[in-house]
Amino acid sequence: MPVLTLGYRHCDRKRPSYIKNSEIEGIAVLARQQLVEAAADAIPLATLSAISGLKINGVVFDLFVGTGNVVHDECGNPVLGICEYDPGVPDTAMVSVSPVGVNASEELVLSTLGHELGHAIFDAPGWIVDASKGPGLFDEPSDAARRAYRTTTRDVEHLAKVTPVAEAAATPSLAIPGHTTKEEYFAELRANEFMGSLLVPRQRLNLAVEEMAAQHGVTIHRSPSLDPELPGTSLYLTADGDIECLQKAVAKRFGVNRRFIQVRMERYGLLKPGAKIF
Repeated sequence: MPVLTLGYRHCDRKRPSYIKNSEIEGIAVLARQQLVEAAADAIPLATLSAISGLKINGVVFDLFVGTGNVVHDECGNPVLGICEYDPGVPDTAMVSVSPVGVNASEELVLSTLGHELGHAIFDAPGWIVDASKGPGLFDEPSDAARRAYRTTTRDVEHLAKVTPVAEAAATPSLAIPGHTTKEEYFAELRANEFMGSLLVPRQRLNLAVEEMAAQHGVTIHRSPSLDPELPGTSLYLTADGDIECLQKAVAKRFGVNRRFIQVRMERYGLLKPGAKIF
């Protein structure tokens, strides 16, 4: 069972330190290299589920992944998934995802697991360090001992859109002790970007599009990249063919749904955000 070894810029509390999307993309690529062959497009659900541990910035811990039972939040409502850390089990982070069934396709379960794995990679090391320091100056020791750290993926919209900071601030947080609403907001952005880059990396998507676009009458345009972090040639598509069918075909290849591919195409500049699909 694989143990992923990864690193990124962090503060002395092992929390991520101003990580850009391009850096998250690179970290996801490094994770893929430890999970599947370079020529693979899809990462099987079983492969992600088999991850048994993480070594992140020198913090080593076990990872328990559960996909067999419906997951509930603190109020007893069914949710897609959670990532949590209980200081009572100091060397283990837990990722739980509701199983494939009537309310969740295999594609959705895979996406949710990718998102929660992002939390385990970017958030759990900080939780572990925080918990190891013991109760704070104004904490009751008995309360601190029971304090758990948790992020919750409530529904499919959570995987596509992160709640703005101002809106999130209006909702009491049940998730991460010692974290501000802004920190939780960026934690969700990181987890979503990691999920997308892990399951559908830029290079593999570009190769798939170049191979399949002509079959669906979609034109590929090439131009010099304007992004200094991505030198070379950039690709973009025009919706002059059946781009929705292209997205469905590409989605099948990566084991995700069409909407997931549309979001990644927009993220990587293949499509303009909000481009009309005929």
